[in-house]
Amino acid sequence: MSLEMQSRALERGKRKTSLRAITRKGLPLVRAIEVIVDASLGSDDCTARLHRYVADHDAPADDTVAFGRLCEVVFTQGIGIAVVMGKRPSLYAAFHGFDPAVVSEYGDDDVRRLLSQPIIRNEAKIRACIENAKRWQSLAAPIGGYLARVARIAAEDGASEGWPALCAMLVDDFTRINEPTARQTLKRWGFFTASPHPGSRRVVERLELIDRDAMAAAGQLAIGAIAQALGRDPYAIEGTLSLFAALGPCRPMPACTACALADRCPTGSGALSAAAARA
Repeated sequence: MSLEMQSRALERGKRKTSLRAITRKGLPLVRAIEVIVDASLGSDDCTARLHRYVADHDAPADDTVAFGRLCEVVFTQGIGIAVVMGKRPSLYAAFHGFDPAVVSEYGDDDVRRLLSQPIIRNEAKIRACIENAKRWQSLAAPIGGYLARVARIAAEDGASEGWPALCAMLVDDFTRINEPTARQTLKRWGFFTASPHPGSRRVVERLELIDRDAMAAAGQLAIGAIAQALGRDPYAIEGTLSLFAALGPCRPMPACTACALADRCPTGSGALSAAAARA
């Protein structure tokens, strides 16, 4: 075995050991968070939200689904995902379901038509989607679909590093796609470690399941390991953590002393100790 292969094997072994320790520590905390979120939202609402989150990140069934999600990311820039999701039915109706073969044939008349529709009427974003459809079709034609191109690059890429080769490919292939938006697109295509949800990342840091300066994929690997131990979809666990971060005290400016998990969370325990010392 070469020195490089030995080094990779050693690194994989260290990673597995680390993930086992994270899973042991994180399992009871994630179970407690699930109970808190369920109680906060109610079981039906919580289940519906998590189902939507998982469905929005399933591996796309075909190029049309994948291209639609790429366009959603383009429209999200500067306004946030919630606005785009609110306009989603109108966007898909106006863009003929985001079929790249159809959108690639759009011209100026179609741009004018789209600017009159009840969608996100941003001409630069509309034209970017049309240009990306043309590029999609050009890249897809020789190999039977753009997703075939994705699969070929993914086979040689690294999930534990956050899919850097796939990210670079999307930046090169499409307009109005930079590294952050490329990672968001990959995440919407089912590449879980490509990009963390800010809220879920915040939670795993404050629970000290990962270091604050750890690479972006580290938090995703931790969530994935816990999800596997629970027999859950990792997106469902990430969705639960993000809801916990949004609904309760674990916001960017935390209110740890008001958190039901404070006595079991390292960050919360520190806050409780500091509050007791001031009292």
